[in-house]
Amino acid sequence: MTDEQGWHLDPSKFPQKLELELSAEAMEWLRATARGTERTEAELILEILDQALQSRQPNENSSQTSSDAQSS
Repeated sequence: MTDEQGWHLDPSKFPQKLELELSAEAMEWLRATARGTERTEAELILEILDQALQSRQPNENSSQTSSDAQSS
């Protein structure tokens, strides 16, 4: 496809590299957990980050309920 057809890659949407510094205890926990679950440390880190980010997202229902209560 050509640019004239509107097909473009947006580098800002590419995966970004993330570097973490973890304590020795945290790395040992990751290694032990990875051995017990047949997953890699990287997979566990991604899962932990994903769960933490999802728990920070506001719940649409609870924000709507609080808005309804304020308007009553």
